[in-house]
Amino acid sequence: MSDHMNFLSLRYFIEISNHLSFSEASKTLHISQPGLSQQISSLEKQLGFKLLNRTTRKITLTEEGEYIYKKLAPSFDDIEKTINYIVENKIIPKPKIEIATVPSAASIYIPKLLKKFLGKYPDVEFYLHETTSSRAVKLVNQQNYHIGFIRTPIHNNIIAHEGLNMIEFKRFPLQLVVSTVHPLAQKDSIHLYEAKDESFIHYDAVQAHSLQFLLEKACLTAGFSPKELCKGSELLTIANLVSNNLGVALMPKDMIGLLGTSNVKALDIDNTELTSSISAIWKNNDDTSLLTNQILHTLQNDPTFYDR
Repeated sequence: MSDHMNFLSLRYFIEISNHLSFSEASKTLHISQPGLSQQISSLEKQLGFKLLNRTTRKITLTEEGEYIYKKLAPSFDDIEKTINYIVENKIIPKPKIEIATVPSAASIYIPKLLKKFLGKYPDVEFYLHETTSSRAVKLVNQQNYHIGFIRTPIHNNIIAHEGLNMIEFKRFPLQLVVSTVHPLAQKDSIHLYEAKDESFIHYDAVQAHSLQFLLEKACLTAGFSPKELCKGSELLTIANLVSNNLGVALMPKDMIGLLGTSNVKALDIDNTELTSSISAIWKNNDDTSLLTNQILHTLQNDPTFYDR
């Protein structure tokens, strides 16, 4: 292959692949169809293989063309967006870090991270997307987001299967949350079996997998299957239901600190070692940016993320 690859021809190829039509591509590119066809033929000759299967009725990509299109199309799209942004705004865009996070981590860890990181890199722009743990795993794996914050425990094989790395922060014990007018509120700790007749606010198995797993395991270990009042993972919903003495909830101590109501009480649970935590996940590859690595360095070396 020549050292002087014609990148304009590659751009033409990308546009044809987008439309699978020479006529549509020629309109978008403002070039004649014969000129466009000549550019592609020249590119195929330079590469040494066909990119397009051309008939009178339709155009399809060859196997080689499909491979090159998938590899190059995102890059060309990013280049065009960057140039258009600079031309329209007359400024260079700020570097951006995109984080997918569960709501509890957004309240507990993200402010601490931003305060520490923006002190060193004030020009960095952060984009936060609150979501579920399972969704955060997918978004980071698909490289739509640089880093994710998820609720753990989560099956390690899920993380390994997705090709992700994970660092876990401090673990917190489970506690039973009841209304201050509930009879159990007179105690500071209980054996969970004492709550066997209570109606529990359950967690959705998809939206809050780790919390649902902990609830089921804790109750079954204590010797009973928990009655279900409803399913919900929103902290405000849980706080309102519990404070109105409609049911009880089992949740990690760090989440309880976010309930923001004086009408609930958290009880320690005897004879259980079940804990929950927040973990950071990321996909480690050649495209991992310097800023992402700096954030990971901060998370891995700041003791306040592990000793709260």
